[in-house]
Amino acid sequence: MTDAQEQLNVFSPVTKAEWIAKVEADLKGASFDSLGSETPGGIPLEPLYTAADIAGKEPTSLPGVFPFARGATPLGGWKIRQEYDDPRLAVCREMIRRDVERGVEALWLRFGPRYGCRVLTVEDIDTLLDSVDLRTTSVCLEAGSDALAVAAGLVAVAERRKLGADRLEGCFGLDPIGLLAADGRIEGGMHARIAELRDLGVWCSEHAPSMRAVCVSSEAFHDGGASTVQELAVSIATGVEYLRQLTDAGLSVDAAARQILFTHSISSDFFVQIAKLRAARWLWANVVVAAGCEPRAGAMEIHARTSRFTKTQRDPWVNMLRATAECTAAVLGGAQSVATLPFDAAIGPPDELASRVARNTQVVLREEAHLDAVADPAGGSWFVEKLTFDLGRAAWEEFQRIEAGGGIVEALGSGQLVDSVSQVADRARVRIANRKTPIVGVSEFANLHEDAVVRKRIGIEEIKSLLKKSLDSIDVGEYRAKLIAIARTLRADDRTPGSLTDVCVGATLSGADLYSVATVLQHGQPDFHLEPVSQWRQAEAWERLRDRTDRHAVEAGARPTAFLANLGTIPAHKTRSNWTRNLLAAAGVEAITNDGFDEADALGVAFGESSAGMAVVCGSDSDYERLLEPAVASLKASGCPLLLLAGRPGDREAVLREAGVSDFVFVGADVLQVMRRVLEALGVKR
Repeated sequence: MTDAQEQLNVFSPVTKAEWIAKVEADLKGASFDSLGSETPGGIPLEPLYTAADIAGKEPTSLPGVFPFARGATPLGGWKIRQEYDDPRLAVCREMIRRDVERGVEALWLRFGPRYGCRVLTVEDIDTLLDSVDLRTTSVCLEAGSDALAVAAGLVAVAERRKLGADRLEGCFGLDPIGLLAADGRIEGGMHARIAELRDLGVWCSEHAPSMRAVCVSSEAFHDGGASTVQELAVSIATGVEYLRQLTDAGLSVDAAARQILFTHSISSDFFVQIAKLRAARWLWANVVVAAGCEPRAGAMEIHARTSRFTKTQRDPWVNMLRATAECTAAVLGGAQSVATLPFDAAIGPPDELASRVARNTQVVLREEAHLDAVADPAGGSWFVEKLTFDLGRAAWEEFQRIEAGGGIVEALGSGQLVDSVSQVADRARVRIANRKTPIVGVSEFANLHEDAVVRKRIGIEEIKSLLKKSLDSIDVGEYRAKLIAIARTLRADDRTPGSLTDVCVGATLSGADLYSVATVLQHGQPDFHLEPVSQWRQAEAWERLRDRTDRHAVEAGARPTAFLANLGTIPAHKTRSNWTRNLLAAAGVEAITNDGFDEADALGVAFGESSAGMAVVCGSDSDYERLLEPAVASLKASGCPLLLLAGRPGDREAVLREAGVSDFVFVGADVLQVMRRVLEALGVKR
């Protein structure tokens, strides 16, 4: 060893066996293996990793080098891309103007005649983006089944501004498979939407080289509770299907791959989400190269968004911390653009403070934390490298099963994929119900006295009134010939790829409204229906309990209350008492506590003097041995109508239930269901 190496290695090497021996000594008899866990998708997580765990395992490369697990480019950095979907055009326009002035570099727009921000004409799009320089600002669109009509509208805006489609950068966002998974139906049918995707892909390749026609989104699966492995497999399978369609339309594999943008939602499972993005790039690069693409074209373009699934309505301020962790994971995972969801997004339209915090979360990560100055910060972590490999390998096996079954559309149509996601989601719900997946501010550390954050939701009548003026101004007769040209092109058996997009752009340039263009594109095609992936949020079930008790507090003048029947000294009952008070607060039940009782009679008297409608016995196992049954008898004699025990009953359950204990709450129990029964017993209305 050289002198320099000696100076850098002042500590003697320690083997993994020595580490394990030390840990097991500190565990005082417990096994080292007991510290292991697994991801919701079943990927094992070890408590300790060394270089031996990744020896000989791919992916191995430098950042920006095939297979791109360590990043699509040699250097770090990302675009701050915020997302907008407020249905009120004027409100959405102002949000965009404000954000572009204050640090946002790219836009993700959910809009169209029937989707997100309601725009009906080219003038509406021009007005919405009047503060945006389309020469320097990347714009991605998401418009559901109206995607081609809206894409034509954006091109028309660029032409009106004397830019041309070749100056646009971003993505037109056609994603019929993602739409089908989320909604369970495709207006106009899957065949028509796939035909539009093929047409626009060829058109972009020829006329808009910096725009991608296609978006692969796993958001519907993420928000449905899918595992990380399922998300990855679905993304790759969808990308492969779009790759087939684009090459069948005449594009080379390289050109087709460059038409596809991937979007991933990032949850709060920090290291798993970093590894997810790294594994996604690794998988896609290998798929594309296997299809005959040159390696550079296999670099996956990723837009990441912080998760809607993890956001809460209760104590929404904690969402700022969730979003910061999620945004950081997206950046460390190598996303090229990131959008931060406002902390109040689960409640209603964000206010200015929420938008500002969302925007500045990324600004701080870049300007103060300098996360853009490091290429692949997670590289070299044995844990992250091994997790990347394990996720990628498991996702590849799942992808192969999807392909063997006929591909992603067949997997959705048969219901097998939805059922598979539902099984994982059901396991996630169990962990939420028993609080093994804690939700801070909701199922853990709930604040019963928090000031509610209120956002006024936008009613359908308000949207209709805003649209009426634009609808009344539309005169289809002025551009009837252009709409007929779209219909004729649709029916033409010999139409060339890109011609449909051409006539749509021509119609919008002549003044045709987006609603009419979209309607013609969908006319005469049967809708396609299947069972969608059920969308939910982690916190919903617990928040519904809080909603019930909040309404009860207003109607009855007080919250339901529970008397904590603490046994023994404070140190003896404190652990279970605090855990129980936390659980009760998660359901909106106020706890009446005390310093503890050594005599059963005094406990019964204290309950009788309280205003509580129930009691929960809390104490140590040793105090339960001598005091539990007398305490239960005293509480029931004092008129306690509902009695719970904090702790596992063991072989005493039958005796305790006979004595009057209604239920048992402990770590690992389905306490969500217990609290539902409690509220029913207390007369709290649904």
